[in-house]
Amino acid sequence: MNIEKIQIDDEREIVIIDDSLDIGKIINLYYDCCQLPYRIENSSVSDVQRMCDRRLKCALPDENPMTSILLEENSKSLKVIKKYIDSDEYGYSRGYVNLGLHSDVSQVHTDDSCKNKTLLYYANKNWEMNWGGETVFYNDKGTDYVKVIPYVPGRIVIFDGRIPHRANPMNMRLSPAYRFTVALKFQEMDKKELIKYDEKNDEKIV
Repeated sequence: MNIEKIQIDDEREIVIIDDSLDIGKIINLYYDCCQLPYRIENSSVSDVQRMCDRRLKCALPDENPMTSILLEENSKSLKVIKKYIDSDEYGYSRGYVNLGLHSDVSQVHTDDSCKNKTLLYYANKNWEMNWGGETVFYNDKGTDYVKVIPYVPGRIVIFDGRIPHRANPMNMRLSPAYRFTVALKFQEMDKKELIKYDEKNDEKIV
């Protein structure tokens, strides 16, 4: 397993995790993505950007095969994910799959204004470097990039949702028609939420 960490500032970081899933799980996740019922969803940004930033997305139910594989108990992937998404601080809130097309235009955006975490999984089973589709992270003003992360099948990227980012376009001549990414969102829990959460498990944190 290979791990690279990029420290943005004292609070925010980007973590790139490779080789945490075997090829069988990568293929299974890819075919799961192929069978989902996608819907067009407009961007949450400004009205002008919303007109050209429509995305195909499928929300994942709480119990689904994708989160079961990525967050499988005692797996290599879960052990390293827990290192960077502390379950005492963050709780899983929601997940969805993005279906990227050649015509897509991704705007620079943030996932959250709060200290939440996003886990991004690159779900295609094959991808070559010259096919494009990289994830680009920017400075807070969105004027210059701080890290370009190539799309690599099976790669997991964990980052603070406040870091501006976008997906680069795919190469229309060379790449496949579809680019799948699984996004899992983890929300920071305050002390009150932690107490409520642990009361469900007959435990209490003070």
